[in-house]
Amino acid sequence: MIQKKIERYISIRMGIAMSITMSVVGPLLGAISAVKQSGAPFIAAFLPSFLASLVITMILAIGIGLIISMKKVNDGIENVTKTKGFVLHLLQSLASDLIYTPFIGLVMAFFSTAVFVIPKSPALGMNMLVPVALGNFVKSLLPEFIIALIVIMILEPIIQKAAFKKYIPNYGQNVAGDEDI
Repeated sequence: MIQKKIERYISIRMGIAMSITMSVVGPLLGAISAVKQSGAPFIAAFLPSFLASLVITMILAIGIGLIISMKKVNDGIENVTKTKGFVLHLLQSLASDLIYTPFIGLVMAFFSTAVFVIPKSPALGMNMLVPVALGNFVKSLLPEFIIALIVIMILEPIIQKAAFKKYIPNYGQNVAGDEDI
């Protein structure tokens, strides 16, 4: 029972962290290119897509976190690779990033193209939605992937420790049984 609560706590918090990361990176790249192309004010190019992205990615990331048990994925990686320490943490973060980033990035590329690119460029038309969205996705995938990996590497251990401390009062105080969790 406690393990389920810990998993849910970690999944929701990591989903929120991934959501905020993806909501900043994608719109930031789009705003920079919009400023370069049209000279639009940065805040006018960034803010609407950031707010829309935040809502959508929050729903997607928390949904992914609740559907996919990252604890089971991480335990599987640990059992298969037989590694410990930083290498294990790097592999687990990479797996988490591979699960979240492509899916959220693709959905956001289609959303931003349909809402922000096509209406401002009517000559493109809706028949260009897929090619333009896929192009935007490919351009933003590597920066989003790298930044999300860094965020996961930093935040995941912090969130895990907070979850254990919340649900296991004596966690981290060398109490027998801590190592089994």
